[in-house]
Order: sequence, then C-alpha cells, then structure tokens
Amino acid sequence: SSMNKNIFLTASVEGESGTIQKTSKKDGLVESNAWRGYGIRNGIGVEVLKFTQFSLSHTLVNLRSGESSLENLTGSRLAAEIAFSFSAPITNIQFGLGILADQLQYQANLKSATFIGSGRYYSMGFNYFFSPSISLQATGKRMEANNNVSGGSSDINRIKAQTNNLSLGIAIWL
Repeated sequence: SSMNKNIFLTASVEGESGTIQKTSKKDGLVESNAWRGYGIRNGIGVEVLKFTQFSLSHTLVNLRSGESSLENLTGSRLAAEIAFSFSAPITNIQFGLGILADQLQYQANLKSATFIGSGRYYSMGFNYFFSPSISLQATGKRMEANNNVSGGSSDINRIKAQTNNLSLGIAIWL
C-alpha cells in the first residue's frame, strides 16, 4: 500500500484465454472450444486499514474463437472486488475475489446476438511501488461467467465461460 494515500486509479491491459461452452437453441447440444483475446481495464478503489482494498472496474473485452476467425465476442464487463494486500520485502502480494456483470456482443458469420450475464473470479497479484504515488500491478485471475441471450439472431442461447486472465498495469494513488 501507499505510505499515506488510500484512493487509487488503475489502468491495465489484460490477456485472456480459456474454454467457452455454447448451448444450442434448437436441440440443447453443448459445444466447447478454446477462446482467447484481450481487454482494456480501468478502475477506481479505496484501501482501508492499509491492507484491505475495495475496487470497481470496467473492462472492454475482445475475444476470438480458436476454431474460427469469424466467431467473436466483444463488449463490456463491470466488476467489484475485495483484495487483501500484504507487504513483502520486494513487492506487495495481493489476493482477491470479485463479482462481475457483462454485456457481450456475439458474432458468428452473419448472425449476431447480445448476451447478458454475471460471474465471479479469484485473483492473485503483485504490486510494486516506484514512488508513494505510482505502482506497477501484475495480476492473474481465474474467471467463471454465465451469459444468456437477450436479443438478436443466433443459433445459441447460453454461453458459459471459464477463462484465465493475466493483466499488467499501473495504479496512481491519490
């Protein structure tokens, strides 16, 4: 944590990969394949008692199927997180958990649909301070989300994602 500042703004770039299961509207068949992509994350948070952090963030998500370049998911993800930061000799170590809500636009060939869902994640990361006002953050997350179709023309009605996420960014402490 910062020496005397307890509000922070974050900006990071994320890489994400994992398995996405799609459930067919017609016959309920489940298809599972690998997806990967990236995200741009911005957040704000507050640190209490010098080791407990509460934060809110927004991520612009862009994922592509490993099977077809014509199949992708783009959209927004909102997250609320609680993390515990422990001081260590070289860098601070953080453990956290969070909940998320997302709205994703699914595109497959000429069909597209909007999916809305929620999920949770667990995180572990490192926070290295260059100065009392600027720190470098590296975080790994294990995310699970369930999304249901809310509109559009698509052959699927449910998406279940289990992904791993690595992010690198900075935090400015105010």
